[in-house]
Amino acid sequence: MEASAPAYLAPGEGLGTATAKDKKEEFLSQLINRLNELFITDQLTEKDMVNYAYTIRDKVSENDRVMQQIRNNSSEQAMLGDFSTAIDDAILGSSDAHQNQMMQLLSDATKAAGFSKLVFDLLMQRNEGV
Repeated sequence: MEASAPAYLAPGEGLGTATAKDKKEEFLSQLINRLNELFITDQLTEKDMVNYAYTIRDKVSENDRVMQQIRNNSSEQAMLGDFSTAIDDAILGSSDAHQNQMMQLLSDATKAAGFSKLVFDLLMQRNEGV
């Protein structure tokens, strides 16, 4: 058998040049991964899923009793309290609220025009980086 030259690893480049991930970006990435595990995503965009999660979060946060339980207990204990009922109520409540808004906009051209302008202004603000 022939003796071959010993193999050496090539030294790495850019040692210590990595930047830390933005915490918001990392959280959003983890959130999207978790949502992808939960939902059949064929007809849902990542933004659909993220916006829905935030909508439900905001609806649950309107429940003072649940928020007090979250603040004063471990996650395991808080989830045994009123949290599951609050989630169900938030899911149903957000659907009702969206349905109500949708019907108002589809049945009133003045409201629809005002809402269109509002959304346009939001998009312009986003585009300007505000």
